[in-house]
Amino acid sequence: MSETDTPEIRITAETQFLPTNCKFRVDRSMYSGHLYTSDPAWAKEWSPLAAAIFSAVDGVRGIRIGRSEVMITMHEVPSDWREMARSSGSAIRGFLQGGGEAFKEGAAEALQNTDLVRHNAQTVIDDELNPGLASHGGWVEIQASDGADLYINMGGGCQGCSSAGETMQQGIEVAIRDKVPEVGNIFDSTDHNSGSNAYM
Repeated sequence: MSETDTPEIRITAETQFLPTNCKFRVDRSMYSGHLYTSDPAWAKEWSPLAAAIFSAVDGVRGIRIGRSEVMITMHEVPSDWREMARSSGSAIRGFLQGGGEAFKEGAAEALQNTDLVRHNAQTVIDDELNPGLASHGGWVEIQASDGADLYINMGGGCQGCSSAGETMQQGIEVAIRDKVPEVGNIFDSTDHNSGSNAYM
């Protein structure tokens, strides 16, 4: 490969337990944390990658960009996920081939309204909850949001664990509400039946 060649960008798409969600895994780092936006105008100003996805795909409710993944939430379940995945994957690949940054400096501080509420909840998850859950082989993530309502997914050792309900209500929910009282309802969106510790 010559120095001017662009390495192939590998992207895989995975539909999620929430039927409006699709996660795209990318074979390279894009951002050091997580940022979510439901606002195309904000994306145009602060996130060139999110703006490219909003422009390429109709019906997007929100976009979460992490270290090496992009979670796209649609307003409605697509009639054909393959078409949506091709459009989204093409937008992500095209942007990354251009060598741009996923977010501009100061993007997190520029978040507003319920996107800021979600971001603050995500900070609690990243800084306080996941480090503790990791010792038990578990983790949690925000799968989706509707206004200030959050849909939380539990993974690893937490998925299907008989104590998952208690962990969600007395641990995760309490920690988030303590730091982010603006949060609305918190729902468990985990497919516990498919976990390695599935309910008996």
